[in-house]
Amino acid sequence: MHEYVRALPRTLPPGVVSMVGYRLRTATTDGTPSVHRGLPSPWLTLVVSTAGAVPTAVGPDDAPVGYASLVGGLHTRPAYIHQPPEQAGVQLALDPLACRELLGVRAGELGLLEDADAVLGPVAERLREQVAEAGSWPAAFDVVRAVLTQPGGVAPGGSVARRDGVRPEVAEAWRVLVRTHGRARVRDVARHVALGERRLETLFRTELGVSPRAARGLARFDAARRAVQRLALGRGPSTLADVAASAGYADHSHLVRDFRRFAGTTPTGWVREEVGNIQAGGHTDGPAWDHEHPREHPGHR
Repeated sequence: MHEYVRALPRTLPPGVVSMVGYRLRTATTDGTPSVHRGLPSPWLTLVVSTAGAVPTAVGPDDAPVGYASLVGGLHTRPAYIHQPPEQAGVQLALDPLACRELLGVRAGELGLLEDADAVLGPVAERLREQVAEAGSWPAAFDVVRAVLTQPGGVAPGGSVARRDGVRPEVAEAWRVLVRTHGRARVRDVARHVALGERRLETLFRTELGVSPRAARGLARFDAARRAVQRLALGRGPSTLADVAASAGYADHSHLVRDFRRFAGTTPTGWVREEVGNIQAGGHTDGPAWDHEHPREHPGHR
């Protein structure tokens, strides 16, 4: 069983790109956990699990570590989730420019995977409990919304990162790279924000944890991955060559190389692994205007 229910975009708090409730039952023939790839994207990830710890590893051969809730920073390689038979909770995609305000830290301070309890403090456990007790997806979304919009955000107060704010040059450069799906050249973006490329890279890495070129690659890969998803559903491009052209790759082989780099597998390999999630409406961790929608719920508004 794969169930995904998404909060309507107009109900999302500032800085939240998407919020999806999920309830999954997965099983393999030999009883071992299936492994799901958490793919890189231009968004941070916050997972609030209501069905126990989420066993997650940073490499395909690493032993998984269980997180009751987890936060993922910007990254250029997949995380590996060793899926237990029962999974449930709420997953959010967060704009990294809002990380200071929402989580009290710079996005650049987050690794590929972080224990949300360590980042957020006691509020993480309270959030899990309240989401688990909500009784419905609309109520669960209301709980998350209320916590994220409380004064000071969800993290412990007094954060210097929250008070300082993101430099406008970094914020504008990030928005241009994401808005153009990675088609803008870094040198042109640096010129646009009146900074040298080296200075922009230093500020970018400090704030976001990746270089402008890596961010450009993330934005382009994310657009390509969504096009591959639409191809698998028969709702968009007809071939992988069409996907490559639409995402700005030189050719099909360039698209495959980027998939191997960011996903650790080919586009067809990823679809084969994730076909159940794709068909059920999973992989919806981006803005509403850029992908097919799972079942949406407006909440109580």
